[in-house]
Amino acid sequence: MSPDLDSSPIVVAAAELARELVTDAAHLERVGVDRSVMDRMAAAGLLAVAGIPELGGAWPAEQRRVAELLAGASPDAWFVWFQHGPVVKLLKRSENTDLVVKHLPELCAGRELGGVAWSHLRTAKPSVFATRVDGGWSLSGFQPWCTGWGLIDVVLVGALVEDSDQVLFGLVPAGNRPEMTSAGELGLAAMAGTSTHALRFDGLLLPDADVVLLTDRGPWAETDSQVNSNVQPSTFGIALAALDLLEQRAPATAQVLRARVLELRTTAYQLIDEVEPTESLTQRLSLRASALLLGIECCTALLAARGGQGMDLGEPAQRLLRSAAFQLVHSQAGHVRAATLDALVR
Repeated sequence: MSPDLDSSPIVVAAAELARELVTDAAHLERVGVDRSVMDRMAAAGLLAVAGIPELGGAWPAEQRRVAELLAGASPDAWFVWFQHGPVVKLLKRSENTDLVVKHLPELCAGRELGGVAWSHLRTAKPSVFATRVDGGWSLSGFQPWCTGWGLIDVVLVGALVEDSDQVLFGLVPAGNRPEMTSAGELGLAAMAGTSTHALRFDGLLLPDADVVLLTDRGPWAETDSQVNSNVQPSTFGIALAALDLLEQRAPATAQVLRARVLELRTTAYQLIDEVEPTESLTQRLSLRASALLLGIECCTALLAARGGQGMDLGEPAQRLLRSAAFQLVHSQAGHVRAATLDALVR
C-alpha cells in the first residue's frame, strides 16, 4: 500500500476506528451492530466515502482501503457499512434531482442510514415486482436479504417491472408496516450481528418522486455483472487481518501467504484502475476466485496455529474463517460461483 494512501485522512480515520472495532468484534457478532457503531463511522466520515467529493466522497483506492480495514476489524460492522454504499452510489447518479437533494447529504453525513433490498434481481427468477399505479408503482413479492433491518432509515428496493424487461429502484422508509414487513431475521453462520432479514412486500406504494432509477434490465445486469467480477476489497481485508495475527504464531507461514495476497491484490486493483470494466472479465473472475480461496487458506492457517483455543467464540480465528467463508457468497452471481468452483478443481 502506497505511503500516500496510508496517510490519506479518510484512511487514517478508518484505521483509527478499526483499532477500536477489533476489540468489540466478538461482542458485535454476538449481540449485534447497533446505531452507535454506525454513528462512530459517520463521525469519522466513513459513510460518505461513496458519495460526491463535496459531501466527503473518497477516491476509489481510498474506498477500497477503508473497506479492507473495516472488514478485517469487524466483519459485522463492515457489512452494515457496505450495504449503505450502494444506496449512496446509485442515488448520486440518479436523474431525480429532488430526491438526491433530499437524501444524499443526509446519507453521507450519517443522519440517515441506508440498506438495500434487490439481490433477487441477480437471480434467474426475480421475486419482487412493480406494477404501474396512479402516481407511482405498487411493489409486491419477497426479497430474501436485507441487512441492517431495525438500524437503517431508508431502504433501496429493486423490482422487475411486470410485463416488461425493465428494473425499478426506489428509496422507501425502512420499518415494518402492512405493505412491507420482515419475514424474520436470518440465522446466519457468519455476519450474525448484522440484523439481516427477509422482507415481504404487499402492495407497497413507491411514489414517482421516490424513484431512483428505471432502466432496461439487460444493460443494468451486464454492468452489475462486470462490477461483481472484481475481487471485493473485504476479501483482502479479512485475509490480511488473519495474517497479522498469524505473524505472532507462525511468522514464516504468514510471510509466504502475505506475499501471495499482496501480489494478487496489486494485480486485481490494477485491473480495476487501469483496464476498462468491459475488458479482461475472465482474468477478473479468475483473480476473484483465487482471492476467495486464498482468504480461506489464510484464515485456516490462523486457526491451525491457534489450536483448540481458536474455537472459542471470543477468538478471532474462527470468526475470521467464517467471515472468509461468507465472502464466497457475498455479492455473488452465477458467473462468480462458476469461476470459484472451477478454481477448486484446477
